[in-house]
Amino acid sequence: MKDIKKILVPTDFSENAQFAYRHSQEIAHRLGAKVDFIHIIPTLTYFHKSLSKMQAPLDVDKELYPTIQKEALHQMEKAMGDYIAEESKGEAICKIDRKPSKTIAEYAQENGYDLIVMPTKGHHKSNLMRGSTTNKVVRYSSVPVFTVDEGLKAEGLKEIMIPTDGSDLSFTALPMALTLSTIYDAGITFYHVQELYGSPLDSDSRDPQKSDKQNIYEALLDRLDDFLAAEGIDNVKIVRGDEKFRDQFVISDNASSRRVNIYTAIERGVSAHLGIEDYAAENVDVVVMATHGHSGFAHLLLGSTTEKVAQSLSTPVLTVRPDEKKLSKK
Repeated sequence: MKDIKKILVPTDFSENAQFAYRHSQEIAHRLGAKVDFIHIIPTLTYFHKSLSKMQAPLDVDKELYPTIQKEALHQMEKAMGDYIAEESKGEAICKIDRKPSKTIAEYAQENGYDLIVMPTKGHHKSNLMRGSTTNKVVRYSSVPVFTVDEGLKAEGLKEIMIPTDGSDLSFTALPMALTLSTIYDAGITFYHVQELYGSPLDSDSRDPQKSDKQNIYEALLDRLDDFLAAEGIDNVKIVRGDEKFRDQFVISDNASSRRVNIYTAIERGVSAHLGIEDYAAENVDVVVMATHGHSGFAHLLLGSTTEKVAQSLSTPVLTVRPDEKKLSKK
């Protein structure tokens, strides 16, 4: 499971930002984490040039920005007082930069954050996709990014989806999904699309007495077992169920243990990202998936597919960037 002790919440003070406040507090409360807020003031390049040409008396750096920063810090501190419990409250950070999304991602990495929580949309709402800043943070960030909306309620989060092509890289989303399952007492669905040209799992050994779907299911669980062993995740075991496609994780913690229900969904589809979107909208509350980052492709679900899903999916998404060393081996 993923250890979460530091949470960063970017805010633009919009109404939608409140959804991130609530969920960051929920996670912090369950895991004993601290929550910091951050607000980025975009640099006013055009404004700087205009004032310079006009020889205006206002000094942007010495007069305008400090005033905006002071007000932003005041708003963040008020929001933290309203939404974050005292024991979970961290600090309010205000920065000035030309690229807010990149600044957020870099600040989170450089300061050892374990999770970024932000709303799917900010001031500029859109029914078509996540807000541009959120989408860019997902793309740039090496820290997992949890994008939430008004439809996600802690008491109603019961099923977490991990899209997978059976690759180790797609399974890197598992530790974070297990952490969410602990927080919200939710089950996990592994979702695999058998596209028209076939599945990456078709190359695994097959039993002619079983259907394509059953063979893919068996191959997927075998690869998942191998992943747990290779990553040294010794406290998580797969227990096969009596019913096909329904199994359990048994997670051991010292003398105690708990079980997480697993469902494996395998569907035929024209494309992975469309299948993920359709299935998620009807069956799950959160999608946790690996993302490749800026560019490049590794297997089916990394790179372009994750970006398309993260951008257009109506369901909340938590993206996880695999370790660069692992990416370089693929």
